[in-house]
Amino acid sequence: MKFAALMSCTAVAALLAQTTVLASAPLRGFAPDLSLLLCVYLGLRAPSPGGALGAFAVGYLQDAFSGNVLGLHAFALSAVFLSVYFAARQLWVENPLSQVFLFFVASVEKSLLVLLLTGLFLSAVAGAASLLTLALWQAVLAALFGPPLLFLLGRLFPDLPEEEA
Repeated sequence: MKFAALMSCTAVAALLAQTTVLASAPLRGFAPDLSLLLCVYLGLRAPSPGGALGAFAVGYLQDAFSGNVLGLHAFALSAVFLSVYFAARQLWVENPLSQVFLFFVASVEKSLLVLLLTGLFLSAVAGAASLLTLALWQAVLAALFGPPLLFLLGRLFPDLPEEEA
């Protein structure tokens, strides 16, 4: 219960920062996707139905905060959670190099899912090449900021066993 409350507060703070401070930064598209970073953290440290619900809730909140189509990021982050969960079960992802790779792949997966679903349901994918370039930069930023965020969140929640999360 303590983990869920702290993670909820962390998610709301991250989404507020992402949709206000980072969205108005000079390099607008070149900011880390904090919701994705939290989702990967949940996939690695809270591999449970509660973690999946948390990833869905973070995505749904991101849709609500940013004014996107409801469910777009919720679906993408749920898919990323599942991918990270299954990857962590099969691979050793505790060293920083594998975490960089995991964050990079998760970011590419989310970006492609959002782009695909936007094109499928809204039929409006003008400038897909520039969006793919932006997705690549997002993936690089996720790979750079992901492992330090895992370390910081590990310090924030030090005494919680993975089964309790």
